[in-house]
Amino acid sequence: MKKSFAQRMKNMGPAAIITSAFIGPGTITTCTVAGVSFGYALLWAVVFSGIALVILMEMSARTTLATGMNLVDSSTAVAPENQVWKWIVRAVFFLTVLAVCFAFQAGNEIGAARGLADIVNMPIPAAALIIGACALATTWLGSYKTLETIMQIFVSLMGVLFLITAIVIRPDWGAVLRGIIPSLPEGSTVSALALIGTTMVGINLIVHSISCEEKYHSLDEMGDAKFDIGVNILIGVVITLSMLITSATVLYQSGTEVSSPLVFTQSLEPVLGSWARIIGDIGLLAAGLSSAVAVSYTMRSIYSRLFKWEGGSTSMPAKILGTIVIAFGTAFAMFSKTPTQIIVVAQAVSGFSLPFIAIVLMAVANSKKLMGDYRNKLFSNVVGLIAVAVTLFLGLRNIYNVLF
Repeated sequence: MKKSFAQRMKNMGPAAIITSAFIGPGTITTCTVAGVSFGYALLWAVVFSGIALVILMEMSARTTLATGMNLVDSSTAVAPENQVWKWIVRAVFFLTVLAVCFAFQAGNEIGAARGLADIVNMPIPAAALIIGACALATTWLGSYKTLETIMQIFVSLMGVLFLITAIVIRPDWGAVLRGIIPSLPEGSTVSALALIGTTMVGINLIVHSISCEEKYHSLDEMGDAKFDIGVNILIGVVITLSMLITSATVLYQSGTEVSSPLVFTQSLEPVLGSWARIIGDIGLLAAGLSSAVAVSYTMRSIYSRLFKWEGGSTSMPAKILGTIVIAFGTAFAMFSKTPTQIIVVAQAVSGFSLPFIAIVLMAVANSKKLMGDYRNKLFSNVVGLIAVAVTLFLGLRNIYNVLF
């Protein structure tokens, strides 16, 4: 039976989690750096990552509904007798999740701590300890839902403010359209990879498959999954584009140095005036804290499935792991002297890790044994391969630039 728009809206969920997770301090800071340094030239990276993310998340949902398994389990079921493949996949997941979660957590807590410190005029180390304590409470008490909902409301309001600002400031729309054409101005490789990495987070594909496994129970619900993906990723991409357009219009060639995540508040001044700083602080705090909670949950959720811990993400080993990643982020937030660089590098690490998870996902999606008639079609494979190729190219180019 065909469902109405209202029914589809009520059945959303897994993709909403992904959007709320990737709209964090990393997105805000990365868009600010890209806009200040390169104007509209890297808008294409956001558009590309949005399109590719929709395709990859559709793959993630389809493989989960067709196999009845999340990506952690289905990735090893592709070749159950091949122990080499099994251990390679598990090692890739383990190392990728470890690197990305620790990098993201540092950026999330840095952003949240600076937002809180600026609001109440307190030392950054003290603010970092408060943020760490809040994130830690959600790990051990399991009370993150209410906090996460409140934080998501603030993040959504920030997105609306950026969208309004992007329209009110009247950017050069011709230049905006030219920015959708792929180009790499000198020195922009890290920013391009970071923009892709802040939207198209590889580990989020694993989390999405886990959420779909819990939310949906048959292929008849694939329509709901696609609707969920389309609506929520469109919202996330529009917010990200608005941030980049706003910062490019207001701050490009202004001589502004992005030495702190709070610099982005200057791009809100055309609409909010003297209120831009305080509203921006609240938005940065909300985005950072909600993403910090999400990273802890992501790490606990994926590792509990990798190692088959009884009790899943609420098991003792998972909680200890969550505590470690939060303590790491808190330490960085307390003592970091270069917050912007750390946040941008975290997004670049995410972008470089994406190809490895995407390759595993495509292996499952093309498995005749697991997927049958629901295997990937040509279009999905082409877009998936382009996503892998682009992110690998940018990542390898960045390594080359560093070494040579």
